Amino acid sequence: MILTYLGHSFFTLSLENGAVIAMDPYGEFYGYPRRLVQADACLISHHHHDHDGVECVAPEAQRVDQAGEHDIGHGAKVTGVATWHDAQGGAQRGPNVFFIVEAEGLRIGHAGDLGHVPTAEQARRIGKLDVLLLPVGGYYTIDAATAEEVRRLLRPTVTVPMHYRTAFDPQMPIAGLEAYLSLAGAQDTQLPFLRLAQGDVCERPSVVTLAIEG
Repeated sequence: MILTYLGHSFFTLSLENGAVIAMDPYGEFYGYPRRLVQADACLISHHHHDHDGVECVAPEAQRVDQAGEHDIGHGAKVTGVATWHDAQGGAQRGPNVFFIVEAEGLRIGHAGDLGHVPTAEQARRIGKLDVLLLPVGGYYTIDAATAEEVRRLLRPTVTVPMHYRTAFDPQMPIAGLEAYLSLAGAQDTQLPFLRLAQGDVCERPSVVTLAIEG
């Protein structure tokens, strides 16, 4: 499978059988490029405009925005774990769904706008991840220090940071990537995409940054 970063929290996961899963597409959002993605399924962690821009995804894509187990076909299974968008049980920003995609023998977790360290029960439901897509910018989500705490709790094989300030949103009140990379002791790899296979995911660095697809 191939993981591609489209910016903010928007990713696509392309499977070997040709199926495409879109995750948290943004709508009209700062200076980010406008997108139109052909996908078979679209995961939406919560209904804020920068995460549920469904107009960026082909209308026939199956939409998944709830916790629980979802069969999206194409040899893929999706599980949503209910979490919160803040550290006050949703009192500030409401609910958030942490999605796990299982396909080709791998488990890919998209944390959405996670706003807290998962509880022991939530961590158990999330389970062991091969790849974790993790917000690190703070303000609306967990910040760099809390993101590193989450990474150490969940112990994914590979972590890909997301939801940080970039050249596309310089006025957004969130931090850039540098603080998280410093805490994690990681390099800014800026790979164009991440190719993943069950047999070699463990050979990847523990933290990988992806360039935003132009």
